[in-house]
Amino acid sequence: MKILLVSDSHLYNEILENILNNVQADIIIHCGDSVFKNDDPLLKKIYTVRGNHDFDFLPVNIDLEIENYKCLITHGHYYNVYAGYEELYQYMLKNNYDICFHGHTHVPHIEHYQDKLFINPGSTMFNRGNTECGSYAIVDIHNDKIDINFYNSQTLKKIPQSLIDKDQEILNEFKELVKNFKKTKN
Repeated sequence: MKILLVSDSHLYNEILENILNNVQADIIIHCGDSVFKNDDPLLKKIYTVRGNHDFDFLPVNIDLEIENYKCLITHGHYYNVYAGYEELYQYMLKNNYDICFHGHTHVPHIEHYQDKLFINPGSTMFNRGNTECGSYAIVDIHNDKIDINFYNSQTLKKIPQSLIDKDQEILNEFKELVKNFKKTKN
């Protein structure tokens, strides 16, 4: 099963449409901050959740069975993903999810946290960090094997893993800062 995973397009629909017109997938998932209107024709083709810049007609979460995995689609802001995955992990544990597709941070990211897999495609618009471009992910699930690759949303070319790794380091540093800030406020 080939999944096209996008997030945080923030009304840059020409970028999103370029991806949709040029990338073939079995399932298309948008992890929020699309800013789609309720009559947008793209909503008929895409599983889309509500981000912190979206309207209330979109769901906060979507459950999806893919191959043998129970998947959660969410934006991440309701689960405080900038502080880490603990809140989201607890929600996944309680509801027996295996994989979470989310956005919000504008950083392409893969993380195995405890026994769960978290995948963030970054922002199709523009990412924070070293990638210096927007991104999307292709998640290929086949026979219990999961392959994840990130692509430049303008050129549609694969982003080198070295850049993804550097961005993950930056995101992890930021998460630590947020955690420490929360501790000092409590």
